[in-house]
Amino acid sequence: MSTSPKKVVVYIDGSNFYFSIKKTFNCKVDIEKFCKELVGNDNLTKISYHIAPVEQFGNPAMYIEQQKFFDKLKQIDKLQITLGRLEKHKKDGKTFYIEKATDINLALDIILDALDNKYDKALLISNDGDFSGVVSSTIKRFNKEISYVAIGNRKAISYHLKKVASSTFKIDKIFIDRVKL
Repeated sequence: MSTSPKKVVVYIDGSNFYFSIKKTFNCKVDIEKFCKELVGNDNLTKISYHIAPVEQFGNPAMYIEQQKFFDKLKQIDKLQITLGRLEKHKKDGKTFYIEKATDINLALDIILDALDNKYDKALLISNDGDFSGVVSSTIKRFNKEISYVAIGNRKAISYHLKKVASSTFKIDKIFIDRVKL
C-alpha cells in the first residue's frame, strides 16, 4: 500500500542554521539542495527562511555579503524570506546587536500555515528550544507532524525540541557532504 506524498514546509531559523553549520561542519551548504534532500519524495510546498538584515552603515562589508546571499536565496523556487531586525545595544562601552522578531515571525508562520493547512509535515531547522511551545501546541491543536532538524553536538541540540517534536532528524557529515557548496 503506497501513501501519497505529504505537503512539506521547511522552516529555517537563518542565523541559527548558519552558525550551527559553520561550527559543526565548517562549510557552506546549498540551501535548495539541503531542503530537497530533507524532504525526499514528499512535496516541498514552501521554504520559510527567517533572518535579520545586517545594518548597511554599521557593517558595510557584511551588509554587501548578506545582500549577495539574499539574491541567491531569491533564486530558489518556493523560498520566502521573512526579515526580523537587529537592535543596537551598548554595554561597558561595547556595541552589540540583538536579533529581534525573527523567532516570533517563524513561530507565527508555523501556526498560520497549519491553520491554512499548507503542510502535513513541517521541518524546523533551529536548535532554539524556545520553539518547543509552538511545536507542541501545533502538533496537538492542528494534528500536524513537526520534525526537528538538529545540527550540532549533544550540547547544541535542543533537549526541549527533541522532547516535543514528532521526530528528530540529526544532520550528519554524510548528509552535509551531499549538500555542501
